[in-house]
Amino acid sequence: MSDIMAAERIVFLKLLPENVEIAVKKNSVFAQALAGAGIRLQLPCGGAGICGKCKIKFVKGAPQPVINEETLLTRQEVQEGVRLACMARVSADAQVLVPDSLKLESFAVSARPQTKQTGFNPLIRKLHLKLPLDRLLREKSDADLLKNHLEQKAGFPEVTVYHAVLHKIPSAIRQRQGEVTVTLFRTQVIDVEAGDTQSSNFALALDLGTTTVGLLLIDLWTGQTLDYAVFPNPQFSFGADLISRIGYASQGADQLNALKQAIHEKLTEVIEQLCLQHQISPANIYLLMLAGNTVMTQIFWGITPRYVGLFPFKPTVSRALLQFSFNLFPGRLTLPAVFSFPLIGGFVGGDALAGMMAAPLRPGREKGPALLIDIGTNCEVILQNGKEALAASAPAGPALEGANISQGMRAVPGALIDIRRDGGRMRWQTIENEPPAGICGSGLFHIIHYLTEEKVITEDGLIDADHPMAFWRRRIQLAENNLAQILLVSTDEGALQDIFLTQQDVREFQLAIGAISSAWCLLCRQLQVEPAAIERIFVAGAFGNFIRPASLIHLGAIPAVSGERIKFIGNASLEGLRQTILNERRFEELESVSQSVQFVELASDPGFQDVFVEHLKLKKRTNPFNK
Repeated sequence: MSDIMAAERIVFLKLLPENVEIAVKKNSVFAQALAGAGIRLQLPCGGAGICGKCKIKFVKGAPQPVINEETLLTRQEVQEGVRLACMARVSADAQVLVPDSLKLESFAVSARPQTKQTGFNPLIRKLHLKLPLDRLLREKSDADLLKNHLEQKAGFPEVTVYHAVLHKIPSAIRQRQGEVTVTLFRTQVIDVEAGDTQSSNFALALDLGTTTVGLLLIDLWTGQTLDYAVFPNPQFSFGADLISRIGYASQGADQLNALKQAIHEKLTEVIEQLCLQHQISPANIYLLMLAGNTVMTQIFWGITPRYVGLFPFKPTVSRALLQFSFNLFPGRLTLPAVFSFPLIGGFVGGDALAGMMAAPLRPGREKGPALLIDIGTNCEVILQNGKEALAASAPAGPALEGANISQGMRAVPGALIDIRRDGGRMRWQTIENEPPAGICGSGLFHIIHYLTEEKVITEDGLIDADHPMAFWRRRIQLAENNLAQILLVSTDEGALQDIFLTQQDVREFQLAIGAISSAWCLLCRQLQVEPAAIERIFVAGAFGNFIRPASLIHLGAIPAVSGERIKFIGNASLEGLRQTILNERRFEELESVSQSVQFVELASDPGFQDVFVEHLKLKKRTNPFNK
């Protein structure tokens, strides 16, 4: 009888598009039920049911809507099974489509990113030594024996033995009769082990993005990249953009600590998973090198970003930060060394500098003009001409990474990347040709580009409900808010759900493109560089795998130049970090390169407002001097 009663208290959820089935308690709140199964969702309002952003779709078994859902969702959405994850109670077996962009715990270990050879002279070195124990009688201490041997025999000047490793030295020296392996960060001893452990030497490169976090696991013995992990920034639940996170962190020490702990805890989980997967001891990871924008970097270190968001928009510290024996997660993971890249200024942080290292972009070494645009939630734009280089940040928001778009998602299988009208039906293309589940950032570019060419979307960004072609008129609907939306792909055409592009989506895209286009335009004005004269354009970000240059040019994301001048460099921040970890020369360049770039606060430019408004239009930009 008890088994029957227990069964009546359990229902089964099939999560789409993965087709994963989980058992949950009957009448439990959907988000809480998934959390119990180890799947956490982004709840921007903390689960209070007031923002309406955690939309899920019950394909089968939709529960009755609650009052909050009836208020925040349209009647059509309710009828189609759309509910809020923080409000919907699971009353029966169901099939539920959960947008990838909602999942905090989605974790992917993907193919290694493109990397190029760099000089192999790693920052972290392990030396196998045979210390003469008979000299202990003449030395003042065990640490002196180690230090003097490194300086006199191994050729390291001014070696410093960090206090956190002092307790390891006596037993390590005596366990193998003086045979030890010493780990150094440049000339700083950060670990001492008995025997020969040279081949167990690993480092991590962390690209700390506002929306997405990337992590490389690097073998410092071979110089090879072992793995690449990418996952949503768990701070998203505290706010989608930098301004909202600044606002949250500014409320007090507890809120700042919550933001810091969110990324530290998630990062610890991912590192432990990578170590388990590659049978590596976490104790043999000696360095975490990170780069992020100013706000993300300060939060990582527990420094309030409050004043970054207030005039004159200055970071607390712009130089590189280095801490030994960094306790990432108490009781679980302590890293011998953590280093963050210097910040350029304002919201332009170490990730932009890492991108310059990867491009490479070196003021004074390049004769012709070159442009680096790192497309993300906080877009960085750097224009270099001879010895001069200017940098600016463009608050593009998370739309171009699939967030803040009604059916947006990350660039994973099933993400819609293109559509084409073919007679009386729609042809579509997704990543890995899986059934369409949503729209990723590159898809947003291609789709809006195509729809502007078809004149379904006007230059001003309006969806034309009176389009002269019957095909498009049939696909344009009015939502309950009386704003138009375009049916891109229907379930009858193979989609997991009807996929729409809404008028609000187009507006979000316009704001993002307007910010990016205005940034490079104003930098061109200040350096008196004609866009057509730019010899190289480096486009960084995840777009390079899928996006066409024609779409970037048509919509104004980059200047109109010939295709051979455009180079997609992927996650340039991670590549710059990787090269710096593997080549001490790059490390020595960091400070001088960061000091050579002048930060420009675009909002203080008297022409900014006019340029931004003009660049909201969806058209190709050719000359910033005459619009």
